Amino acid sequence: MKKHEILSPQARAALFNPPNDPAAIIRHYTLSPDDLALIRRRRRDANRLGFAVHLAYQRFPGRVLGIDEVPPDDVLSFIAGQLGIEPGIFHEYARREETRWEHLGDIQSYLRVRPFSRADYRSVAKIATTEAIGTDRGDVIVAAMIEALRTRGILLPAPTILERIGLAARARARKQAHKKLVRRQGL
Repeated sequence: MKKHEILSPQARAALFNPPNDPAAIIRHYTLSPDDLALIRRRRRDANRLGFAVHLAYQRFPGRVLGIDEVPPDDVLSFIAGQLGIEPGIFHEYARREETRWEHLGDIQSYLRVRPFSRADYRSVAKIATTEAIGTDRGDVIVAAMIEALRTRGILLPAPTILERIGLAARARARKQAHKKLVRRQGL
């Protein structure tokens, strides 16, 4: 890990990437009848599949699929299989940027989630600081923030944002612990 990182690459992947375990893929990405009805409103197969993948990602891991990001083959195949669509057609999705934005908005309304905003920073930092008082482990601190965001229906920001919040929280917790220790020692 670099000096200004709180997560190892493996921890970052575990927290922010879709699962690669078949049982977890089935658990997180099985589409409900309501999901399928919403997906089928899209006109072309590529848009149906792209919409379904966005829906799946916003549900778990709780973030927006990156613009040039391609889901893992196992995840894409599982979702495409439920729709009866060839997974390779995903590369034809959202040739118009407006389509992608419309889909993201529709999904956020459907799931009742919203993007992370500046207003969320303080409450998440408080959670991170509370967690950092009990542990120095970055993955535990970031996981606590992620759980709080998911519970509140807030999509995850970029990993670097939560890492910066976690680093600052860990520094605050260390400083608080040092002050308490100095007071106890009477120095």
